[in-house]
Amino acid sequence: MRYEIIGKPYYPILRIVIEIGDRVVSKLDSLISLDTNLKWKDSGNGFSLFYVDTYPSEAIFTTKNYGDIYLIESGQSIYLREDSILAFYGDISMDRDWGGSKGFFKDENKTLLKVTGKGGVFLAPMGIIHKKWVSATTFIEEEHVIAFEPSLDFKPYSISDTDQRSFYSFNGGGNIYIQTRV
Repeated sequence: MRYEIIGKPYYPILRIVIEIGDRVVSKLDSLISLDTNLKWKDSGNGFSLFYVDTYPSEAIFTTKNYGDIYLIESGQSIYLREDSILAFYGDISMDRDWGGSKGFFKDENKTLLKVTGKGGVFLAPMGIIHKKWVSATTFIEEEHVIAFEPSLDFKPYSISDTDQRSFYSFNGGGNIYIQTRV
């Protein structure tokens, strides 16, 4: 699989050349262009599996968010915000029912997934993503959290009694990915 992100950082498109044996998963409404050879089928949870049988084909995806497209490649576990996923590839599984998935975000419609396996996930945040290494206690507003490594300990943190915003304290050694807009 070959890919290119065009138009960074705002209103980008993701161009993927899917070859025989490649499997790319995305929401069908993110697809804006495809070659005639490209096939897809429903893979559940609002996602579709894109593939080819005979020769490589191009697919172009985009997001409705006003922001960048960012690739996280992984051979390990990572927690990530479900509504930030544009597409993914490889041997990836996503768990919605792990212990911390519900309730991480104030908004009940947002879920924190535990992603495991080898491959990559293209994220479509609001604004751009800042990758930050956390080695000492760091406080981050919940709405800005897009993804983080499971090596980080996290717990809710209140800045003040009157503040309506929710923060988390993160500690340990690992990367966290923060979106610049909400």
